[in-house]
Amino acid sequence: MKNLIFTEQEFLSLFDLPQITYQEFCDRIAVLNVMDRSGSFVIRSNLVDFVEKVSKKDDRKIRLELYRRKLYEILVTNAEKTLREWFLRYGSLKESVDSYLNLPVVNVLNEKVFAGNLQAKYGKICKNINFENFYNTKKLYVNDSEYTFGLMKVMFEEFKIRNSLVGPAFFDHICNYDGDSKQFWLDFMMGANRASIFNPVTYRSILSNLFEGKVLFAPVMGWNAYQIAFYNSEFEHFISTDVIPDVVTNGALLHQEYLSRNNSLFDEKKTVDLYLCPSEQLNARHDFVKKYGDAVDAVLFSPPYFDLELYPSEEQSVESFPNYNEWLVGYWEETVKLCAAVMKPGARFAFVISNYVNRQYEQMTISQDMRDVAAKHLTLTDHYRVQWSAISGSRQAKKTRDGNYEDIWLFTK
Repeated sequence: MKNLIFTEQEFLSLFDLPQITYQEFCDRIAVLNVMDRSGSFVIRSNLVDFVEKVSKKDDRKIRLELYRRKLYEILVTNAEKTLREWFLRYGSLKESVDSYLNLPVVNVLNEKVFAGNLQAKYGKICKNINFENFYNTKKLYVNDSEYTFGLMKVMFEEFKIRNSLVGPAFFDHICNYDGDSKQFWLDFMMGANRASIFNPVTYRSILSNLFEGKVLFAPVMGWNAYQIAFYNSEFEHFISTDVIPDVVTNGALLHQEYLSRNNSLFDEKKTVDLYLCPSEQLNARHDFVKKYGDAVDAVLFSPPYFDLELYPSEEQSVESFPNYNEWLVGYWEETVKLCAAVMKPGARFAFVISNYVNRQYEQMTISQDMRDVAAKHLTLTDHYRVQWSAISGSRQAKKTRDGNYEDIWLFTK
């Protein structure tokens, strides 16, 4: 049976670490072509030629031998140690499962803006239990070769490195490597695509400020973050669905963890119904409206951003509806209609979305488009925002670059 927590040993077992000589390493080390869209990690050039080309005005060519020897230490001699240090920082849990399940009471609302980055550490368990799917999530196109785990695998197994690691600042950091890979991983992660996690503390705060009732429905599971928030809310029953099998499995395992802590950590015995199914297919496959009609008090979730994040699932909405306008109708409108059909009169519906502009539809913003579709079936009553970071810039996650805010559109049936 699958364990809930992903361990360091499981992480290390995902790599096939070659033992090669330094000369073999020098012969093989190469720089990736980051403009390639084949998804096959195409080499731009070997390291020597790349440094020769880019180091016209600095001394990287002179220090190339030192750089290669340090990189050999990082990727070969100390490979397992280097990977352990990454997992300790980005994958492992620093505290007990209890501490992540028991959320602090934090009201993050200030003048219609929820502070999304307060107590963000509670989302780390979602990254851990969904480790492989989370770090294998691709961005913007199915052949993305800059996603985190893909870059790590080719770096340690094939010695192909991203060009940013040969840039002046990162080149210096590698030359100064002394056995501690913290700076190396900070540099690496700046250029690695990965999914985003909705802070469970923020979700709980939105629930407590904008919703009331007993039955909560989330048409996606949000890497299980919503379920953790639910256990810490006033709601008693949680209904959710997702298209990633492991996320649904982890939801069931989380509920087992919750039940095992009943009375010691949680006072009430809450219930969950979890489905492995696209939200727009719930009624056709599970007679969803008949089962839950007029039963749901609240709907709250952050839906897919069309093609922004591509998960390991053949039933992801963008796979079913690759055209944006068809996606708005086939996925989004059908999901809204389903929610409206199961909501009680007066129940509230809200979704969190940013003004991410699709590459092919630059005249539109997905937030406004999705709001307008929802307004065809429910009554728009208010608008809030979530601020995920106080810092803006191109290094921020693509979902939150627009001032690092996302919209919360609130509707009533």
